[in-house]
Amino acid sequence: MRNTLFFAALALVSNQAISQAAFPPPPPKVSPAIGVIDFHVHSHPDVFGRSMDDIDVAQLAKARGMRGIVLKNHVSETASRAALTMKVVPGIEVFGGIVLNNAVGGVNPAAVEWMHRVYGSRGKVVWLPTFESDKHVKTFSKPDAKGLVVAPGGKVTPEMEEILKIIARENLVLATGHVHPEEIIAVVKRGRELGVKNILITHGLTTVPGLTMAQAKEVVEMGAMIEVCFLQFQAGPNAPLPFLTHWTQINAKHVAQGIKEFGARGLLVSSDLGQSANITHPDGLEVAIAAMKREGISDADIDTMMRKNPAKLLGLN
Repeated sequence: MRNTLFFAALALVSNQAISQAAFPPPPPKVSPAIGVIDFHVHSHPDVFGRSMDDIDVAQLAKARGMRGIVLKNHVSETASRAALTMKVVPGIEVFGGIVLNNAVGGVNPAAVEWMHRVYGSRGKVVWLPTFESDKHVKTFSKPDAKGLVVAPGGKVTPEMEEILKIIARENLVLATGHVHPEEIIAVVKRGRELGVKNILITHGLTTVPGLTMAQAKEVVEMGAMIEVCFLQFQAGPNAPLPFLTHWTQINAKHVAQGIKEFGARGLLVSSDLGQSANITHPDGLEVAIAAMKREGISDADIDTMMRKNPAKLLGLN
């Protein structure tokens, strides 16, 4: 009788174990994203479909224990929005900046000058042109289309030169947007000559801008960091969102390769999330962390890429 009960109990435990294996584990006591700074956050108000607004994102990030977020918008500055969000959601760092697309006058030094003066001092990042850059429109529109340029023929334009001087003077962050790889190399080189300290190569390895690993190593050796976004983990022909099928997948394997090539000090992992129907920013970061751990990437390297490096760029260390 006792043996019968023992084996029945054993079978019950075994069945429960098998059943539970097919379900998510209990929620962690501490989020894997605790202390992380997401350097690439999209949210409403926007002209593109977004899943939540600035305040929603800040509240959710704070609840997960994240240290901060950086708001990005392709058509308007976000320094003012960052300042207001911090007032509504105290206890988390919120920064913004400006993307140099046509809505702000393109490669416009005046727009950068006014952005960093916005009340609250939360305007820290200057992104070069994105969806209206020459590289972007030639890649996704027509090969003979013309877009915004910052360094044609490998020489920075006078307007770009002035913007680099402002970035250096105010200790802002230069983020390279969607411009050509050759332009990125020229801008990084000239920026360093002018005293720019903080440089991020916006999702550098995916379709746009499309740096090779050798080019990525070259700019890292000049003092830049390569951004890898979780959104690119989702890209490729089988992507869940149609627009992502046009982009090359860059995932945890590429992060591991980058670490081997130039170390975690030269990488920054962010989300680039906020699209309608996509997962939340903190969830994406947690999935990215899990994927990187499966690739054998150490906790120390994850800490560098997701906490220390963004904090360094933003002057929070």
